[in-house]
Amino acid sequence: MFADMTAPLIVKIREAHTHKDLHDIKEAAHSLKGAARSACCNVLGDLAADLQDAAEDGQYGDDLIPQIETEFERVKTEIAAL
Repeated sequence: MFADMTAPLIVKIREAHTHKDLHDIKEAAHSLKGAARSACCNVLGDLAADLQDAAEDGQYGDDLIPQIETEFERVKTEIAAL
């Protein structure tokens, strides 16, 4: 359930980045951070926190978004293996 509920946040982050929308990046990163940490996906939560901080500082997180996408795929694989 976590992967299905979280996937739209990953999409929203990517779309917000494409449109250079810092507000939406910050909002989606904040939501992802909470969801990931609640599900004990700490690496994903930490990356989302870093992206939220970057957006608050006026940065688009160009280096963080691919890391978030990669970590999300890893988490999905781990969940599927359970």
